[in-house]
Amino acid sequence: MGKQNTGDPKQIKNYKGRGGKMDMTLEAILSMAKQYLALGLILVLAVGLAAAAGYYIVYRKLMKGTRRLRAARVVWCAAFLCYLTVLLAATLLNRSDSWAGGRVMPLFYSYREAWNSFSAVQWRNLVLNILLFVPLGFLLPAGIRIFRKFWVTYLAGFLLTVLIELAQLVLGRGVVEMDDIFNNFLGTMIGFGGYAAVLCICRSVKKKKTHAAAAAAFQIPLIAAGLAFAAVIIVYSRQELGNLPSSYIVRQDMDRVRVSSDAVYSQKSGTAPVYKVSVLSRDETGAMAKEFFARLGQEPDESRTDLYDETAVYYSTDNTMLWIDFSGGTFSYIDFGLLDADSQETEPDADAEESEVREAMSGYGIDLPDGMTFENQGEGQYVFAAYQQRDGDTLYNGQLSCTLYEDGRMGEIRNYIVACEKYKDMAVISEKEAYEQILDGKFRWYGEEPGELVLGDVALVYQTDSKGFYQPVYSFRIQGDTENAVLVPAVQ
Repeated sequence: MGKQNTGDPKQIKNYKGRGGKMDMTLEAILSMAKQYLALGLILVLAVGLAAAAGYYIVYRKLMKGTRRLRAARVVWCAAFLCYLTVLLAATLLNRSDSWAGGRVMPLFYSYREAWNSFSAVQWRNLVLNILLFVPLGFLLPAGIRIFRKFWVTYLAGFLLTVLIELAQLVLGRGVVEMDDIFNNFLGTMIGFGGYAAVLCICRSVKKKKTHAAAAAAFQIPLIAAGLAFAAVIIVYSRQELGNLPSSYIVRQDMDRVRVSSDAVYSQKSGTAPVYKVSVLSRDETGAMAKEFFARLGQEPDESRTDLYDETAVYYSTDNTMLWIDFSGGTFSYIDFGLLDADSQETEPDADAEESEVREAMSGYGIDLPDGMTFENQGEGQYVFAAYQQRDGDTLYNGQLSCTLYEDGRMGEIRNYIVACEKYKDMAVISEKEAYEQILDGKFRWYGEEPGELVLGDVALVYQTDSKGFYQPVYSFRIQGDTENAVLVPAVQ
């Protein structure tokens, strides 16, 4: 059963990706492509040596053949073999087993998921799935005459992507999506359009008869895709608030999911405050890291900075590391030298008072407001937690854990407390309306179908949307389950 964020700071989870789908940086994608390209080149070399031996020894010498190999044909064969190696390795080998392995996702599921999160990672994965089959649509007609009929190339692309998805289904590798078939087929059409455009240009240069109208018509898939993505960006930019990851993507099959509750939910609608979470730029995270290290008397190691879509990782020359999230500026700090048991010069402080822990954290630039829950978890590990704690127009929510040593230093700090300022009050649906949405199957669930859900009390919690707003969300407690909850966005 998939985890559902209950809003409790002890149970805050990130809605990032899903089983079998990898959210990778562009650098990681290029690295993977180089790896598989190297494999393709090795395969090309092996096949090329075998083909050369067969051609020169068997065909030319023994069979006295006279037909010669064309350089263009050799280059095409090498390029096509390399491409197939990269394609099959990326779609079949570079997958992980998970709860979603072999599960079939409906058409446009990944587009709705990308819309909900509106992260660069999700949209990039969709675009890459389209681009993955563009070379196929170009290479097939470029090298084989029969594929110069557009429908033959289209059919070949469709059949190949279906075979790949069926292989994933049988092998239980990754997530099987109708969107993959759609995206790959679209990529094949765009690739053929590229071939038609290049052919038209080449014929025009050679002053041969061209079919400009047909070549232009084959650009429709590329133009339509571009317009669709542009429309999504325009609609999103005009929204006041962002999208919530907890918003449902597809309606649950309520013939298979039974929902009930003995609780009485309020029918009164009203307003609730929406808060704004600060979103840092990469330059701002760099300045934050420099200031953080300087406070500890450390120098940043400029050569080891790692930048990702949602996080920046900085290192110091003193063997420490600082992860900073762009959204909210939450961070994790690790002092590897202090945590190394073999080189420790001090022991964890297992009996510190809250005031002592706060004083130690102030040396790291952390100043938490009063009223947060404090817990000594033993062995020098302490936790501060805020559950929708308001201080004027500022809302604090989340958890900070740290490891304190007897000399006052911190071996580890994981500060996931979000501090956000009030944006404005907005109209929200009632608890009853939210419950009726659940009864109608309009809720998101991760993992296997829950089968039966007996709902208890409901609380108004907060979740960060894709534009950095902290939106109110109804969290329905599941009886007999302290970790999961059903979430329904509250803003009308």
